[in-house]
Amino acid sequence: MWQYDAIILAGGRSPWLKEVCGTEFRCLAPLKGRRMVDYILDALLASGRVRRIVIATNAEAAAQLEGTLPSDVSTCIAATDMPGTAAAAVKALGKECTESVLFACDDIPLLTGPAVQSFLEQCQSPPDQGIYYAIIPKAACLKRFPDAKRTYGTLRDGTFTGGNLMLIKKEVVINTQQLGREIFALRKSPFGLANWLGWSFIFKAVFRRLSIKEAEKRFSQIMHTPSKAVITSYAEIGMDVDKPEDLKLIDKYLSK
Repeated sequence: MWQYDAIILAGGRSPWLKEVCGTEFRCLAPLKGRRMVDYILDALLASGRVRRIVIATNAEAAAQLEGTLPSDVSTCIAATDMPGTAAAAVKALGKECTESVLFACDDIPLLTGPAVQSFLEQCQSPPDQGIYYAIIPKAACLKRFPDAKRTYGTLRDGTFTGGNLMLIKKEVVINTQQLGREIFALRKSPFGLANWLGWSFIFKAVFRRLSIKEAEKRFSQIMHTPSKAVITSYAEIGMDVDKPEDLKLIDKYLSK
């Protein structure tokens, strides 16, 4: 069975969490007596497909995690942006790092071992694409979490939301730092992003004429590496914590 090293991206802060949970760090937010990151660690390790894990986080959070993690889990200090944080974590894994690395966000505590296992099984083993990213059909999300409010995009193939798992070749992470920063800088500029992606691409997306294969092709061109969307019915991969309502909803499902 093919195994991978994994990285939990936990460098961001959510100021609204401070009042609710007593900490700005999502990975440390308490849920049912445990930290949010503990649920994610459980899922990654239970999948049977993850070898080692690095949690890339702020120095303050790393200090609080020190001495509380399993032997195959370590921390590294996050950079000032997402691309830099990803690269720092890959470097922390050292020369023994697997050729492809599983990335998970730090705010998906409903993640399960079977969900991780299913996603990785849908990726070619060994991976023949530079990037695999999870997308979830709207119907699967509504069936599993009918009261959750997620953001969806409609393609010719159906309506989907983005997941929070990606499998990426380590050389792609290291070699696309500047490109990653450009994408990160444009994330809140619709006009700039449209110029960068191409207006014909945006036109197709807006009028629901874009297919998954076309999106994969354009993403592959942008990232200079073959990329593939992995359609998964495991809706928990997309259940992240962006706002207080999400936290209440996840607390409800953890209670079940």
